[in-house]
Amino acid sequence: MSMKISNGFSLGNVWSIIITLMALAVLWGSSQSKLEYVEDEIEDLKIKKADRDVIELHLDLITNDISEIKQMIRDLK
Repeated sequence: MSMKISNGFSLGNVWSIIITLMALAVLWGSSQSKLEYVEDEIEDLKIKKADRDVIELHLDLITNDISEIKQMIRDLK
């Protein structure tokens, strides 16, 4: 014995629609948080790459300075 609403919809159909909409809302919220997590991870990777580029630049400068110092020492001999 089910309750019928106009046009042949039963209360079970209404509950099914409500539960489906709630599940979609939860799924959408979950996907949004996952997207935010992935965006944060990508941003962290960009920062790490920028840090690595700065370190490589400093290493290049230090290497050049050492080469110049070596050359000055050779010139003194």
